Amino acid sequence: NAGSKLYYDDDFRGTVRNVRLEGEAFFDVVKDAKRPFIVHTSGIDIKVLGTAFNVKSYPEDKTVETTLYRGSVKVFREEETEEKAIQLKPNEKLILQKQAAIQPEQVSSDVKPSSIQSTPASFTIAHIDSTKKENERIETAWLYSRLEFRGDNFEELARKLERWYNITIIFTDRKSVV
Repeated sequence: NAGSKLYYDDDFRGTVRNVRLEGEAFFDVVKDAKRPFIVHTSGIDIKVLGTAFNVKSYPEDKTVETTLYRGSVKVFREEETEEKAIQLKPNEKLILQKQAAIQPEQVSSDVKPSSIQSTPASFTIAHIDSTKKENERIETAWLYSRLEFRGDNFEELARKLERWYNITIIFTDRKSVV
């Protein structure tokens, strides 16, 4: 997605396929049990064997979002072992705080409130609306050249517009920014 960077080793044929992401990317990974695929981003690792998923992790964002469409992924902080990983099932979205715990009311209106699981450990797992077509889901709207806003505050709107149009937005009225 706009403003994103993806890094990988020159030798991508090793026993582990490692990439580092800054920003947002959609991955459709071919299953290879002997060579796991791992996305490193914002202090977390996402381990994959074969699956389709979206990762949103811009440096200035407060959260890292992983949305699983098919297959299975394990998400864990870099300092933790894989045994402490959060395993996602298809049509689940993990919202992991980089710092403070998320409040359920901060989750998109596409997420069914009764399906939100939250713990004080700073993450939320939500079920995404699987009745919507893939090109209608907010998590991957950018793949279909759509910019969507749902429940964003003014500052978040500005940040999304800056990325989308590669511009800088400056607030001149301090009262506008909360």
